[in-house]
Amino acid sequence: MEKYGIVVDSTTYLTDEQFKKYNIKRASLNVIVEGDTYKELEITNDFVFDQMKHHRLTTSQPSPGEFYDLYLEMLKQYERVFVVPISQNLSGTYQSAILAHSMLDDKDMEKVHIFNTMNAAYGNELLVLELVDMMKQEIEETAIIERMNRLIDHSKLIFTIESLTNLMRSGRLSRAKALIGTVMRVKPLIQLDDGKLDLFTSTRTHKKALSEIISMMKETTKGFKRIMVRIQNQHSDTQTEVLIETVKEHFKDAEISINSYIGPVFSIHIGMQGYGIAWTGE
Repeated sequence: MEKYGIVVDSTTYLTDEQFKKYNIKRASLNVIVEGDTYKELEITNDFVFDQMKHHRLTTSQPSPGEFYDLYLEMLKQYERVFVVPISQNLSGTYQSAILAHSMLDDKDMEKVHIFNTMNAAYGNELLVLELVDMMKQEIEETAIIERMNRLIDHSKLIFTIESLTNLMRSGRLSRAKALIGTVMRVKPLIQLDDGKLDLFTSTRTHKKALSEIISMMKETTKGFKRIMVRIQNQHSDTQTEVLIETVKEHFKDAEISINSYIGPVFSIHIGMQGYGIAWTGE
């Protein structure tokens, strides 16, 4: 039996190769179209964008039963299972993971640990990649949990998108903030704050947006010996390249990974175009 396994939800958008290589299992969130429910893992962004032309789409968390089945499956192969779900303030997914945990026998409950990430998408991807690295090093479970919690505490996530309409429609951003950003035609910078989305500032140009991002990174990584960065590109190649080069300029030793795919659930909320950055460190 192997030592550690990982369960995530479908809003962790690693590559198919990574999921297969590290045997990471996913519980699928759902996309709801006019009362019909589709698992995120079984549909595409093209399907979502086409449906959004005619319908208002919503999303829902995986059922506790789906997590429960994954726990049982993984416990047949691994001594311990780590669970890395999306923020409980964005989705009921975390609660489903917790309920499934309570359904296990006492001996199995002790073998499953659920992280309260207060993070999402490429922010969670960054955490999972660090978790994988620790597992490769065969670090003890207690040390893994302690370090993961420190990384979670130090995690930040920011993104900007072309339109705030989708976030407003999905209830992830207040109507007032969304309308201000839309009417003034600014570049909105949205952060995850306490696991919730917050429009913390708006700028007129991408250059100013980058300046704000770098300023926050410097403020939140003071004294860090190691900084890990995950950059997200949603059909924004030019701005993403500028972001990468700017981060390299200001944080020469930062470990940078890049993702150019966001799945259907997050595409519903952020739309077709945008870019973002997540970081943590120690």
